[in-house]
Amino acid sequence: MDETLAFLADYAAGLTFDDLSTGAVHEAKRRLIDVFGCALGAYPSEPATIARAHAAESTGNPGATVFGTGHLSSAESAAYANGVMFRYLDFNDMSMARNGGGHPSDMLAALLAAAEYGDADPRRFLTGLVLAYEIADRLADVCDISIGRGWDYPTWIAMGSAYGASKALGLQREQIAHAVALAVVANVSLYQTRRGTLSMWKGAAGGNACRNGLFAALLARRGMTGPAEPYLGDSGFFNQCAGGPVELPRFGGDGHPFKLEESKLKYFPADYEAQTSVHPAAELRKAIGGRLDEIDKIEIQTYGVAIMIAADTPAKWAPTTRETADHSIPYLVALGLTRGDVGIEDFTPERIADPELRALMAKMTITENPRYTEAYSESTFFHIKATLRTGEHHVAEIRYPKGHPKNPMTDAEVEEKFRHQAAPLMGAEQMDALLDRCWSLEDARGLGEIMALTRLAYQA
Repeated sequence: MDETLAFLADYAAGLTFDDLSTGAVHEAKRRLIDVFGCALGAYPSEPATIARAHAAESTGNPGATVFGTGHLSSAESAAYANGVMFRYLDFNDMSMARNGGGHPSDMLAALLAAAEYGDADPRRFLTGLVLAYEIADRLADVCDISIGRGWDYPTWIAMGSAYGASKALGLQREQIAHAVALAVVANVSLYQTRRGTLSMWKGAAGGNACRNGLFAALLARRGMTGPAEPYLGDSGFFNQCAGGPVELPRFGGDGHPFKLEESKLKYFPADYEAQTSVHPAAELRKAIGGRLDEIDKIEIQTYGVAIMIAADTPAKWAPTTRETADHSIPYLVALGLTRGDVGIEDFTPERIADPELRALMAKMTITENPRYTEAYSESTFFHIKATLRTGEHHVAEIRYPKGHPKNPMTDAEVEEKFRHQAAPLMGAEQMDALLDRCWSLEDARGLGEIMALTRLAYQA
């Protein structure tokens, strides 16, 4: 067993609920409420429908519940279907990892399935969730695998899911090590998923990584062994994906904060780089009033990663799919200018093709500000200047968007986000019951009790 695998297996095996801070436990509950809201908003979407249809073809005994249906599928199929629903709207949380950790709450799909399958105590589930964030985001802090090297964030999701699911399943140290080794060597994802015109897979890749991380843990539980040097071997993860060995950072516990406490929630349903731009655009809308047709040019400055992700190709300047539109800075800025908000209703084909939005997008330029790039990922600066034909100009800037740890969403705002997505599918009584159970998670009999509360009358 290589030194990195041994260290991480020791940490995973040793972490207990009593080691978790009050803040970490509370944030874990907020993430659960947040992804349930995201799942309800995404429930009618085509990718979610496809994933649920696939999960409906199998029955688990033991198994795990497919969100919204009450159907007990195999744990892996439930993790995939739920992961697609949690992620598809691009509305769930965002990592604060230095090199980009993606969307760590994707991993809740693996953790929920593992905990229900293994009849885990909710405290063990919460411990596994904190662990999953800790492993994935600490490694993403020190390993640069993403845009520059061409690997995608589900690489971290598969890895973190294997750790978290192993904890939820009650695996011992050696089993955890084998589970992670199986997940690491088999689940490196390509960044091409997020380049150019984006397909349904953009919102489904995280769920696939959850399924694979959980599958690795289930195999290890039965005795399957994995490679002994998944991280430090000559052809291991560090050499192949990260450019060589790295020095591991300090991990959470003993008074040191956990990474879950640092992740960013989303206020708008879009890629983080694109949705951050909505805030200053909405400010400019107020300053300009109804004079949008008088705008001559819109100059946007931001950090380099934002441009690479959300303004990198012609497709981002003329989106035709929901997946591309929610990763388009020009499109999101145009929405912010026209109505000061963004909702899931803004991603229909008709809305994406709106001539008013296209006209505004044609007036935009986006350039990298080196100072903003240097400040990333602690800060996500956007500076927008709108100049009217008269020469009059207005400027708006943001550093910490709503949902950032330095500009956090309140518990009431997290609940409101959930209710807004849930209202078309759930009655008030069901919403209240599900929220109450999430906030009092430690007192639940098990995760199956919570998943049962997600069953919808509408189950297409």
